[in-house]
Amino acid sequence: MQAAAELPLKPSTWPAVVFSNAGHTFTHLVTILYASAVLHLPSVFELPYGELLALSSFGLVLYGVAALPAGWLGDRWSQVGMMVVFFLGVGAGTIVTGLAQTTQQLFIGLSLIGLFAAIYHPVGIAWLVATAKKQGITLGINGVFGAIGSGLAPIFVGVMIDAGEWRNAFIIPGVISAACGLLLAIAWRRGWVADAEADRTPMARPARDDIKRVFIILTVTMVCSGVVYSGLTATMPKLFETGLGPGLVQSYTSIGVYVGAVILVASLSSLLGGWLADRYSARTVYIVFWFALVLPLSVLASTAGITLLTITFFALVFNVAFAAAENMLVARYTPFEWRAMAYGAKFVLALGIGGLTVWLCGAMHDADGNFHLLYQLFALAALLGGIGAILLPRRPMLEVRAA
Repeated sequence: MQAAAELPLKPSTWPAVVFSNAGHTFTHLVTILYASAVLHLPSVFELPYGELLALSSFGLVLYGVAALPAGWLGDRWSQVGMMVVFFLGVGAGTIVTGLAQTTQQLFIGLSLIGLFAAIYHPVGIAWLVATAKKQGITLGINGVFGAIGSGLAPIFVGVMIDAGEWRNAFIIPGVISAACGLLLAIAWRRGWVADAEADRTPMARPARDDIKRVFIILTVTMVCSGVVYSGLTATMPKLFETGLGPGLVQSYTSIGVYVGAVILVASLSSLLGGWLADRYSARTVYIVFWFALVLPLSVLASTAGITLLTITFFALVFNVAFAAAENMLVARYTPFEWRAMAYGAKFVLALGIGGLTVWLCGAMHDADGNFHLLYQLFALAALLGGIGAILLPRRPMLEVRAA
């Protein structure tokens, strides 16, 4: 008992951190596997790139839209229970995708991935925020785990394609995710992990007018965030395939390594953003990184070679860095009992619009053969996001009432 008391986290808290971070890795891994795999699939299914890419758009819409009911169930039923469903459902959908023999089966598998992956952000992040002592750095670390999934996905897919086993790029992660779900179910049943019943660190109470104002403004900025993030991650493999040239790209594995390396290194900015949000104003951090994102997006699609890699890296750095501040703002202006619902609403906007963005990416590429106009639209979305962030309230929060 003494040894357990000396642990930095309570027994009911540290499993939440472990499984929440693992869930963030899986949700980003499985939702962008297809963006790299689709480079190879035209030769398998004998359809153009844009048409095959569009098969994932409905799943990505579900990835956002289904976040709201998932958040409601997390608040009203169980955070842990919903995370079990997440791991098992994502595993099943990913395996179905890997076994698909027709485009209809691909569509079903990708849609299942989006549906169950939607559970993570509203439930897993709300669960994590409630257990955090320092929200900024905790969310920053969580962001790194998400980026690990995004970074590993293209590398793993490239290796599997070059080995002639593209289906294993989906089946293997699916099996591992299902195994995590079984482990969490066992831990839940044995009482090793439990739902959070209150914030570990009490938060200041927001003024009612500020709640309304923040809701309206974050609605706009989250839509912009969904457009930029989904569009950037969906098009990076194709940008690198066409923009790096034969001197840098010799195989699908090399494309995956470049995409994965850029995402993984850029993900470290999540720690920086979380540290800054704890130390300074989350609002200020949010504003600065939104505006920093505008320039790299506006020129990215017109570059090539090492310049393309460099600018893509900075675009991702700025995009990842404000995520912790954004999640902190949502938590501060939402009562605990509605926290998962609030995150669900956030990701309906951010990820649901992202699914439509992926469809637009495929359509514009098939029409123009490039992404030049598309990235100008992304830059405009970043500018709008920065303007919206400036309108967030400055006034201090009211004091927390004594229990």
